Amino acid sequence: MRRAIYGGSFNPIHNDHVKLALRFAEQFELDRVTLIPTNITPLKDNSHIAAGKHRYQMCLLATQDHDQLEVSDIELRREGESYTSDTVAALKNDDDTLFLIVGADMYMTLDRWHDFRYIFDNVTILVAPRNELDYDSLEEKYLEYRAKYNCRTLIAHQAIGALSSTTVREGIASGADVSRMVDPRVLDYIQKHDLYR
Repeated sequence: MRRAIYGGSFNPIHNDHVKLALRFAEQFELDRVTLIPTNITPLKDNSHIAAGKHRYQMCLLATQDHDQLEVSDIELRREGESYTSDTVAALKNDDDTLFLIVGADMYMTLDRWHDFRYIFDNVTILVAPRNELDYDSLEEKYLEYRAKYNCRTLIAHQAIGALSSTTVREGIASGADVSRMVDPRVLDYIQKHDLYR
């Protein structure tokens, strides 16, 4: 099975998260994309992150119409800081070819991640530019990683767009209409549980 790990805070999951997962599944012929909400993200400010149980439920709601997408709470159950290397080790098996989906900004700092050499040795990185300008810098970084670490990377052809979870949270906090940014079931969940106010 060709399986991609797609980790993130998903705080909250938005439409571009789902579009990116589906686009990668199609472009790189993936059988499954596993979305994994992180518990505590190293190198990031975690002060505004909703409880893991909420982010997990929102991921389930946003992906339930797509057979290629699944959600795992492996990092939430593990607790503590969420290290991608630990997740790769837990999910690795002889029957799967593993891929790791990362954002352009994260790709630029992969060599600062915990046990990054293990990640490079065991997965192929999938990355998408946020805009056309990103592509050149991603290509340059890819050449550096390949020369230093023999890192396997595939760069998506199309940019993923500028929508972010921060934009969604700020919109909710200000009372703006975010209905085009998130799945309606996710928006109902956010309103029901009074998140991001």
